[in-house]
Amino acid sequence: MPENNGHHIHLFGNPAENFRALGQRDKNSFTQVYDHISMLCMRNNMLAKLVKKTTEFASRFSKNNPSYIQDQLAAYAEGLGRPVEDVLFAHLLPEMVASFNKWAPNLVSLIPGCSSVFYWDAMARGVIHARLLDYALSGPFENFERSVLYDFKNYYKVFAYTSAGFSLPGLSAMNEKGLSVALHYKHSDYFNQDGESIFAITSQLLFECQNISEAYKFLRKKESISFWGLYLADAEGEVLSFDICGSEYSQERFDLKDHHYLYFNNRSLLKKSHQEELQPYGNKDQCSMRYRSFKQSFELGSLNMAKDKTLEIVKQIGRPVKNRASDAKNWNLPATTPSTIQFYSFHTKEFKSVFVKGNAPKMFNDHHLYYKDIFSKLTIETTQQETEASKYQQAYTRLAHFQSHLDKNEIPEAYHEIQMAIQFFKGFAEEYISQFYFYVIQYIFESDERDLSYLYEDFRELEDKLPAYLEDQRKLFLLRLGILLGHEVTDHSQYIQNKKLKELYLQEKKFNSLTIKGLRYLTFPRIEILDIIYAY
Repeated sequence: MPENNGHHIHLFGNPAENFRALGQRDKNSFTQVYDHISMLCMRNNMLAKLVKKTTEFASRFSKNNPSYIQDQLAAYAEGLGRPVEDVLFAHLLPEMVASFNKWAPNLVSLIPGCSSVFYWDAMARGVIHARLLDYALSGPFENFERSVLYDFKNYYKVFAYTSAGFSLPGLSAMNEKGLSVALHYKHSDYFNQDGESIFAITSQLLFECQNISEAYKFLRKKESISFWGLYLADAEGEVLSFDICGSEYSQERFDLKDHHYLYFNNRSLLKKSHQEELQPYGNKDQCSMRYRSFKQSFELGSLNMAKDKTLEIVKQIGRPVKNRASDAKNWNLPATTPSTIQFYSFHTKEFKSVFVKGNAPKMFNDHHLYYKDIFSKLTIETTQQETEASKYQQAYTRLAHFQSHLDKNEIPEAYHEIQMAIQFFKGFAEEYISQFYFYVIQYIFESDERDLSYLYEDFRELEDKLPAYLEDQRKLFLLRLGILLGHEVTDHSQYIQNKKLKELYLQEKKFNSLTIKGLRYLTFPRIEILDIIYAY
């Protein structure tokens, strides 16, 4: 039966009994997570029901998963007192949304990014794997976050960070052999109803593989439902970047001892032109931004000299460089985005881990848990209290709340949060980023002609204040507002750098005001990936 130590749960003995007890523990919290997931990435009740029904249909094909994984999920559902379809829905919806272009082009972009950093600790002769998980589930996920040690006979012990509703360890975990795994989302329209759930694949990998060589052989035989990236490291310093899309895969292997560090986010290894066409318009820009931002905050010399490198790497990544500036032209999106809901580091040789506590976005603010001797005599140290967040950090929290309210169609609350972010970012480059997104939601939801004329001037005043990609977007909004207000349309497409946005500009230039007005409600701002998604 499971042992529960507040934030940490130890599962040992009979797996079915443990997962059943875990389900009983999660009865109340699962409902909150389930309801939030049901509305994730959609502000339309009918679409939410459609995705739910389709996912439940897809869950019938999960028989391809290993039998012991199916048994664990069934026992968890029994403990919850809910149909197993509800549990499968929570696990399979990310698969669905990861391939959402199949049903609604570009809405896949509603899944934001992730980052993994691998560093070779030369003194300890082991790998430190730091990971940031970004997901539009801010609120319930952090409220019920926990660590779980899966300790079952005939399988390797696995230590994982999860939350209520996510009973399997395959999202963010390390096993007792020093093999760590982090899942990253990849954008695609691929959906294979005969494949295995990615969470089942990674959970089985952790239970059964002890190093990169075994993991690679294991993954080559697998067939996924949708397109994912797996980032793995083992105790000897091998790193594997593995993209899987059905039975197709691409991989890169590294000996970390030959590198100071390695950084990965959401750029795919599969170089097919079809897959490239499905990337969010700003995906390449924001992935490059996060890498540049990471390099700004990452001090290799300080890390090499640090006494506690497992903690130091979290401090460096988790404290974004502040940008006091009169514009945001050269600003970079931090590695810790407004939707970072999980942030930790694993030491795969010394079996210790630092986990950042608190609500999204997970910036390092001293409040953390420190796990040591994870697979033998586990101890958990915690800071007593969180250092008071600066206005700058509070502003990022406001951005997280802004996006969360938008996802739930809570528009007045979204207005309030973005306005507070603008105030808290006063004097920083992010002030202009926040203003831009504030203007975007006004464009979507305001209809009074006088308000739209003021908004037109607001967008004009942001000229030369934004990064290149958002500057291209700004020109698009000026075009749309000009059409709505009856202005004579001047073609500025030659000044738009992004190829896809230029095509969109030329297309919309031909639209009348009635068409533009209707398309406003198919416009989805996503501040955490620094993009605007158009469902048309």
